[in-house]
Formats: sequence, C-alpha cells, structure tokens
Amino acid sequence: MGYVRKQLGEILLGHKIITPSQLEEALEEQKLTQQPLGKILIAKGWVTDKLLIQALAAQKGVSAWFFENDPPQPNAIQKLNKEVCAANNMLPVMVKADLLVLAMANPDDIEAIDLARNISGNRIEPVMADERRLKEQVEKAYRDAPREVSPSKASDAYLQKALQSVKEGNNVKAEKAILTEEDTRPVVGLVNQILSEAISSGSSDIHVEPMESRIDIRHRVDGQLLKVMEVPDALGPMLTTRIKIMAGIDIVETRIPQDGRITAELDDRTIDLRVSVLPGYHGPRIVLRILDKEFGLKALDEIGFDPDNYKLFKNLVSRPYGLFLVTGPTGSGKTTTLYAALNEIRNGENNVLTCEDPVEYLIDGIGQSQINEKVGLTFASQLRAILRQDPDVVLVGEIRDQDTAETAIRASMTGHMVLSTLHTNDAPAAIPRLTDMGIDPFLLSTSLVGVLSQRLLRRLCDDCKREIEPSAEEIEVLNSVFSAGSAESVFRAPGCPSCRHTGYRGRIAVHELMPVTSEIRKMIAERVPVEAIRETAGFYGYRTMQEDAFKRIQRGETSVQEAKRLIAFETIERKEEHSGSIKLAA
Repeated sequence: MGYVRKQLGEILLGHKIITPSQLEEALEEQKLTQQPLGKILIAKGWVTDKLLIQALAAQKGVSAWFFENDPPQPNAIQKLNKEVCAANNMLPVMVKADLLVLAMANPDDIEAIDLARNISGNRIEPVMADERRLKEQVEKAYRDAPREVSPSKASDAYLQKALQSVKEGNNVKAEKAILTEEDTRPVVGLVNQILSEAISSGSSDIHVEPMESRIDIRHRVDGQLLKVMEVPDALGPMLTTRIKIMAGIDIVETRIPQDGRITAELDDRTIDLRVSVLPGYHGPRIVLRILDKEFGLKALDEIGFDPDNYKLFKNLVSRPYGLFLVTGPTGSGKTTTLYAALNEIRNGENNVLTCEDPVEYLIDGIGQSQINEKVGLTFASQLRAILRQDPDVVLVGEIRDQDTAETAIRASMTGHMVLSTLHTNDAPAAIPRLTDMGIDPFLLSTSLVGVLSQRLLRRLCDDCKREIEPSAEEIEVLNSVFSAGSAESVFRAPGCPSCRHTGYRGRIAVHELMPVTSEIRKMIAERVPVEAIRETAGFYGYRTMQEDAFKRIQRGETSVQEAKRLIAFETIERKEEHSGSIKLAA
C-alpha cells in the first residue's frame, strides 16, 4: 500500500493547532480567493509562521529549518554558488560527512535536488524553510561568506595529470622522506600554473594550506582570501618540495620556519615572490607574497587622498629635513604611499636613497638597496652607511627597534628628510610607540614633522552597486559614530561576474594625517598624554580614519560593513550611572 500524504488542514487539526470551525471558514475563503490555505490561516492570526512551516514540513515528510536557531555553516555555503541557490529557492546549511543538508522552499522539487547533488557531489537531505526568510538568507550568506573561485581549465588539467602520474607509480617517491627535483616533475606544471593564475588575477598572496585530507590553495584578492582549488594530499610532499626548490630553501629541513624568494617571468614582466614556510600539524604551510615591481608604483594623486589631506601630505613630505612616518598593519599600503611620495620628491637635482627589506618597486633615478640581516646588514647599519653617501632624502623600509629609530631621528636632525613606516593603529599612537622604544621625547619633538595612518578598504563594484535603504545595524553605526542623523540610503553591491560575486572590486585607501606643529612639538617634549595631542591636532587639519571612511560611504565608494571590518568604531555608550555593584574590601 502506497504512502498517502495528509492534507495541511488534517495535520493542523490533528495537532489541535486550529479548530474544525476555523478550518471550515478558511477553506470557504480559499474557494473565493484561491490563496494558499496557510497564508489565509496566518492572516487570520490562527497560525504563526513557525507553526505553519512545521506543519508543511510534516506534510512533505521532511524536517523544518529555522535560520534564527541554526544559521548556515560556511563550509556548507561554499558547496553551491549564489546563482544556483537564488534560482531554485534553496540554500545549503549543513554538512554531515558526505551528506549536504539543503534548506528549500519546496522540498518536492526533485530537479533542484538533483542539481545540488551533481554540483556538490554530496548526498542531499532536503529540509523545509520559510520562503521569505530563505531568500533573505541567500543574499546574506553570499554577501558575508568568503568566496570560492573555480580553478581554471588549465590548472585542473595540470592537477589531473599530476594525479595520474602518482597513480602510475610515483606515489612511492611522493612518500619518501627526502624528495629530489626529479621527484617533483609531476607537479611542475601545476605549480607554474598556480603562480601564473595568481599573478594574472592581481592577487597579493598565495596560501598553500594543508588540511587533514587535502591541501587548500587560496589567493588574497583585494585583501580577502578566496579559495581557488583543492589539491589531494597525495601531492602534498611534491608540491611543498617543488616550491622550496624554486625558492632556494633547504628541502631537508622541516622542523623550523624558513624563508626564500622566487623570481618569475610573466608577459615580459619580472615578478618577485617572497616565500614563507611554517611547520604545521598536517604539514608545512606556505605563503607566497607577490611583488610586481613594475605595476605597483603609483603617482601621488592616484593614492586616493581627500583633497585637504593631499595638500597637507605634499606640504609635509616636501620639507627639506625631518622625519615623516606612515603607520598601519601589514598589507595596508604603507610602502606604496611612501614610493608615491618619493616619486613626487625626486627632481633630478636631489639624491634619494633607500634601504628596504626587500626592494619592492624599482624607481628610475633613485638609489635603492636591500638589507641582509644574515650578514649583519640591518636597517640601522645600512642607514648609517647611506648617510655617508650625501643623501637629501632617505627611505627606511621599517623602524623595528631603538637603534634604527635613533639613527633615523639623528639623520633627520642633520639636514635629511627621512621617510619610514611603523606599526601602530593610528597616527597619534606613533608617538608613544617610539618613546616605548626608548626614544627621548625631546629628540622626537625636534625631528618628527608628521604621521600618516591608513587602511585599504574594498571598493564597491561599480557594475552591481545599488543605492538602497539602510539596515537597522547601518543606521545604528551611522548615527552613533558619525552623528549622521537619519540616513536615508547607503550603497551595497549584491555581486556579479565582474567582481566574482563578492560585491567588491579593487581597493581604496582611507587616511588620517597628523601634522606635527610647534604646539604639538611642545606637547611631545612635555610628555603630554596622546589623547590631548590628538585633540590639539584637530585644529591643524587632523581628521580620523573614521571620518575619512564616512566620506567614502556617503559617496558610495565602500560600505558600512567593509569600514567596520578594518576600522574600529566606538559604539559603546557611556551610562548615566555605574552599572556595577562591586564593593572593595577594607
């Protein structure tokens, strides 16, 4: 005897959710309006959305899924792309071994289930979700989740060729304790293709990340990591050894971190890659930083300064002597900004020299040198040697210690303009950072001319960005942080093929620039707290990164979510009364 599906009304009656008279009245209305029975029952207030979903799920013989209780898992979302999910009203929400749990508006849609099975390669368990909430979750999931990028046909072909070679007998070599260059031949094409695709796509880094049963290859594009392919763990030893050989790294050593460099040729361009190898639980983790020496150099007006900051920046870096610092975390564009400054300063009549680690971009007409700590050539010792070369302007790649800081400051006090970078969260914080290194505040006050701090925010994709009504979260940020009043609209980008469905394409810099005037110099020498210095700097053109970011949000260049991702916003309000009741012992 076949299974007979119960009617929705029967299920609701059976669970005593509605009465027979309510069902009869709803059925009569359905005859007149032709609306779904569930919609009529909700409109009359006899059934809630949640109870209806549970009843519909029971009718179709599946489980109900509520996103407020169980949000989608990131590893599940990556199984299907946004276009497939949106077109079929479905969203992968959980992975259980080889089973993919699929939230659907219609769990009876066999074609959609077959499509999900063929794309993901998993068995499918459909669950019932509210259609409206499901559409919202599809938009949210693929806006917030990290994107995967499908591997190209070329890299896939190299991968299959390498796997075939292993199956034919090279697996014995792959399992050897020490591999030779000959042993890595099956993956030569694969590694070359991975490097080529990353460079062509404008990636800044390549991550080779061993997992328990696979190796993930990810690219950092516009500051975000995108998974591009998976390599079976059988190829792991050969892949690692091949990269080590190319980088000139000892392939026998596996116990300690290692560094190396690769020089690659692509389309008549020379690209340097800095290689870092870190021992890990599942095998060595490798990160390759891509340095394109020809295409990284920008003019000062291409950096993206606000007009007021642009004028002030040119004024500060064009001074005949002093110390100018650019601060921010790794990957925030500090070196690019300093190179743009050097490009502006050089005029053929001055002597511009640099000491870097490494030399990232080549500039004609500038003397560039690279430190080598292995032989004792540090920033400080290289800088002392440079000062004997009669320089006018000196770029020091980074101030890392007291010795380098003192040498840079003394150089700026003897008629040289010194540019350098420092790791701090904002511009005023550079002052306590240097004094913590042991720099005398009086010396610092006489040499420092200005500090720039910056971040790189992803730019909204011009092809798909739209002006829409702000969410409650966006209104809260705009009101509490920027005092923007009732913001009528913001910009968001849902994603399109041009931006790889991320909603962002390219990056923009946001800045805060603090000039060191005579009043601020006096405050530094007197060890005045940094909060007071920050307040005083506001009278001389200093504006925070938060303010610069707000201008970008207003112009539709970036989103509130992107600004919050990289810039700290103070949204915690001060209470009128103390909320604690702690009593200290006498």
